[in-house]
Amino acid sequence: MKAEQYQLPVEMMAKAIDKMDLESPQVYGQFLAQTFYYVSHSTRMLAFAAGMMKNSEEVHFRRFVRHIGEESAHEVLAEKDLQGLGMKVSDFAQLPETRALWEPQYYKILHVSPFALMGYVIALEYFSCAHLPRFYQKVLTACGPTACRFVKLHAEEDPDHIVKALDLTSQLSEAVQESILVNIQQTAKGYSAMVNACGEFARQSRLKTKNEYGSTDLAAP
Repeated sequence: MKAEQYQLPVEMMAKAIDKMDLESPQVYGQFLAQTFYYVSHSTRMLAFAAGMMKNSEEVHFRRFVRHIGEESAHEVLAEKDLQGLGMKVSDFAQLPETRALWEPQYYKILHVSPFALMGYVIALEYFSCAHLPRFYQKVLTACGPTACRFVKLHAEEDPDHIVKALDLTSQLSEAVQESILVNIQQTAKGYSAMVNACGEFARQSRLKTKNEYGSTDLAAP
């Protein structure tokens, strides 16, 4: 797989997160809640994909199983970061855009190939290595260390993870590699839509509050 085949789609993820309004706690809180929702499926998707592999794919099976341990309980970090903002996951409903990010992965594993999940993995892991370090510094400044543990962990993710993922992908058939490329593009667009929706949700909430309560200015008699 050529570098531009995964780097270019991931650029739209970076552009979306760079526009996030960190001055609004509701925007970042929404982002953390949606992160909790989709990350809660990481280990389950890996386990499902591993279980769908053939006995002849033992090496790849074992890698997926190891990856489950690496991803274990990461959603708890997002939950704790929300608590650092004085919020909780139940304050936020799961957005349709978030469901559109993770739900198709189960279909791909079952009906396309268990290895199609690698497109989801590559997009998110390359994004973490290449773009989250800058975002982490912005969150740290705006929200403090008790609200950015999830981002910090993934910003410091070992770049070797993406190398291993690409190595695994290179061993697969052309048809499966094509399904992985499709999933990289789909994941990049889905993640970007989710991030943009976090900002739009907060904006709509502010407008709703303003419309309900009106201006706080006192009119002259």
